[in-house]
Amino acid sequence: MTEQNKKPVNPSKTGQMKPAARPAKPAAAKKPERPVKPAAPKRIEKPEKTRETEETVKPRKMSGFTKGLLIWLVVLIVVICAGLIWFNGFTSRYEELYQASLPYHQADKILELLTARDLEAVWNLMENKPKVTEFENDAYVKKYVEDLVKGKELTYKQSENFTENDPEYYICTDKYIIARLKLAEDETQHPKYGFKAWKIGVLEFYTAADNNLKISVPDTFKLSVNGKEVPSNYKVQEGIEAEENKYLNPYASLPNRSVYEIKGLYEKPVIKVTDAEGNEAKTVRDKTTGEYKVVYGAELSDKEEVEKFAIKFTTDFANFISQDAASNALDKYFPKNSKTLKDIKRNSSREWYTKHGKVDIKNEQIKEFTVYSKDIVYVEAYVEQHMEMFWGSKEREVVKTTARLYLCRIDGAWKVAGIKY
Repeated sequence: MTEQNKKPVNPSKTGQMKPAARPAKPAAAKKPERPVKPAAPKRIEKPEKTRETEETVKPRKMSGFTKGLLIWLVVLIVVICAGLIWFNGFTSRYEELYQASLPYHQADKILELLTARDLEAVWNLMENKPKVTEFENDAYVKKYVEDLVKGKELTYKQSENFTENDPEYYICTDKYIIARLKLAEDETQHPKYGFKAWKIGVLEFYTAADNNLKISVPDTFKLSVNGKEVPSNYKVQEGIEAEENKYLNPYASLPNRSVYEIKGLYEKPVIKVTDAEGNEAKTVRDKTTGEYKVVYGAELSDKEEVEKFAIKFTTDFANFISQDAASNALDKYFPKNSKTLKDIKRNSSREWYTKHGKVDIKNEQIKEFTVYSKDIVYVEAYVEQHMEMFWGSKEREVVKTTARLYLCRIDGAWKVAGIKY
């Protein structure tokens, strides 16, 4: 019986009788299947071309708008690239011109010239050149500048007055500022983009012309500095009487002196002084005052005769004092009515001199010889008296005598005008 719509079915009503169902046989066990070799891939045949397929593969034509858009994009890219290239070139040119317009290049130029020792070019760039006296020229200043930078490392820096419109630099050595460089706008040039061109405005070296000369010269002498005779307008004092005259009067006198002063020399001056006969006189510098003074010469045509005269006088003078010469032994050396001779006789205590025996004169010397003129000289003579003493040491006593004599030629003969004690 089966159920249909959950109701029992009556087989008699159907008119058919179904045989009773046989019991099912148990299923036989399946044999294992043999492995199947995979089939070779089938060749795919290209479809036959048809009009329909040809229309499908063929690309469609580009519209005018698309073409215009592409052309516009290409042109735009080309314009942008060209613009970038131009802008890059412009910025390069702009930067180059800007750098070239910076004022420090002028300072570099000065340093290059100084380093190369091209002082002539530096000198030509200096509009306000240092002033020199009539005894020097530009060569003295150039040498001063050369010595100023020689062997030194040069640099520059902006001064405290530096502005963009008025650039100013200091030229420096290791420790010192040696020059000032002020620039001015070069209006003859017109750089692009409104940049300025610069030129040397003021190049001023801090030169110190601090060599001065002050010298006392006899009025009969000629003074030359650096080969140029010094005119009278450089006299700062005149009519100075010679100190030596107090020993020479009344028999002779030396000319008055004048003091010359020259300031602002770059180099130590070369001084030349000549007397009335053209003989060159020496000069010496006083270490305390810095003033120069003429030192008279020592050459004389009859110098040997004068030296002998001075030694003989000094010997007789020593013997006169020790009573080894007569009381009139000195008279022949002095002019008549000589005040100096009278003073010697009046002030020498000959009678109180120690008693002694034989006297020998030794070691005669001329220690100084100054020629003021052919008729006036100064001589410093030295002698030693070796005396036998009556008591005391058996060795001889040595008495040293120095005579500082001003001698004058009077009536053709040398005489003692005065003695400097």
